[in-house]
Amino acid sequence: MRQKTLRSGLVLLVFAGLFVSLAMAQEHKLEHGLMEQSTPGGEYRVDEPMDHGGHGTMQHSQGLFRAQGVHDQPDLSKPKDMQSLQARGRNIYLHMCVFCHGEDGNGGGEAVKYLYPWPRDFREGIFKFRSTPTGTLPRDEDLYRTIINGVPGTSMPAWGDALSPEDTWALINHIKNFSPRFKKELQGKKIKVSKILPSTPALVTRGKELFKELKCFRCHGESLKGDGELAESLMDAWKHAVFVQDITNPHYFKSGHKPEDLFRTITSGLDGTPMGSYIHIPEEDRWALVHFIRSKLVKEFKEAEFETDLYSLPVKAKLNTDPYSSVWDEVATKNLVLRPLSARRGAVEFINVASVNNGEQLAVRLQWEDPTHDAFSELHSDIFRDGVAVQFALGAVTLHTHGHNEPFFGMGNRNKPVNLWHWKAGLDEALEAEDDLEYAGGGVDMDALIYGGIMSNPVSKLNATGENPVEELNAEGFGTVTPQPSENQNVDGKGEWKNGVWTVVFLRDMPKTGKWDVDFAQRIDPALVAFAVWDGVKEDRNGRKVISVWQRFNIKKPKS
Repeated sequence: MRQKTLRSGLVLLVFAGLFVSLAMAQEHKLEHGLMEQSTPGGEYRVDEPMDHGGHGTMQHSQGLFRAQGVHDQPDLSKPKDMQSLQARGRNIYLHMCVFCHGEDGNGGGEAVKYLYPWPRDFREGIFKFRSTPTGTLPRDEDLYRTIINGVPGTSMPAWGDALSPEDTWALINHIKNFSPRFKKELQGKKIKVSKILPSTPALVTRGKELFKELKCFRCHGESLKGDGELAESLMDAWKHAVFVQDITNPHYFKSGHKPEDLFRTITSGLDGTPMGSYIHIPEEDRWALVHFIRSKLVKEFKEAEFETDLYSLPVKAKLNTDPYSSVWDEVATKNLVLRPLSARRGAVEFINVASVNNGEQLAVRLQWEDPTHDAFSELHSDIFRDGVAVQFALGAVTLHTHGHNEPFFGMGNRNKPVNLWHWKAGLDEALEAEDDLEYAGGGVDMDALIYGGIMSNPVSKLNATGENPVEELNAEGFGTVTPQPSENQNVDGKGEWKNGVWTVVFLRDMPKTGKWDVDFAQRIDPALVAFAVWDGVKEDRNGRKVISVWQRFNIKKPKS
């Protein structure tokens, strides 16, 4: 496997989306004690595990605590004394929510610079997603629904598979403590719905008329794709720009895509935004709007999964980085839903994952649809590149065991490091061209010519390596991203774009070469893995990307 060399003065495009110079990376290493200062045997530290309050030992079918299917009747699990959950809720918040929403609930956590729309500021008690009249506080069950379902089209994941009902209630109690409104005001009364009206051609036609009469098109556009005349000028209560989503795509309905969800949103409005309440129009008209909007849906909804089981399957063949190798012909794959960290239209929505191993090497193949080929160019500094990253949690961490000791899925966190493999489009071709030119030029130093000479530009300097399009990094939270030393850069890779689809293969020896590698050879329990995709045509870089949350990576080794 080809070894990669670091180039001085380069700037890194990293998984979390930071541009960090090598000097800054070294500074962060020292500041955070990331690489050099761990004690032998203690390199994978998981301090202060989340207290599960005893239920973390619950046994389910797979022997691990998994909350799937237990949120169907949340009211049955609601404790009578919510204040008794105060310490537990704070602990959960600090482990799972603080990175975005901030320690004091102001919506300004460490991740905020990479997110759009911005995380909710809890302090004013203004919540968009309610079953209560506009201007009133949400009900506890409204907060519960948002936490377990997430907010599609934003960076807020669905925590339904990660939290038990008891943990969810504890978290709700903590969130309510951020705003004095919950101590001064009663929660709003739930809006009553007399009956659910099924869709009919007449209702759809009436909804179309209302969409025009109520001037909904001024924001949502005639096409419902969020391109109305006012769309670019809208602001929320915090003076943040409002992104009007494409409501022909059910994945962007932030409070749910089902008819009853849309009816609730139309009725209650989205407080803090220009989307007002339409409770003043007859129920039948609100149902008409619902069914007109749903008549324009162009895609089927697929729920984003948390903790999906992925498998590296055993093969006897010798592995390589060929994206179209026959070894992949019969390998089972898994489609994962991706979520944008920065609102955009036409986001990459799915990534297809497959993996094989022969006991000595392990390969991961990733595929995603992308209608444009956006690759590295020495001649154009305004070109943004496609890319993809694989992130593994280090150490003996598994979801929902040992007190929720998994790292934060956005680059890990203090004492909970992650291992990153980052591939960038176009470097395959650039490296091949460099080899050809060096051969033709009789040994001219093309590194100096291309990367440091007259042909260089800012884009080229985003390449931290010159012999491999994959860079291996580590992180322990925001601002700590560090490239592995050149001798430990042991991940190879190759990507090809064909007919609107990227296919990228990562390849690595199964034993780790350093303590900051994920160890496939000795791994028994599933590893935790997450993915990120950058789309060059969307000007993705840094935190502009789409991501998955943690999934379970099971390694089935060949029998000896």
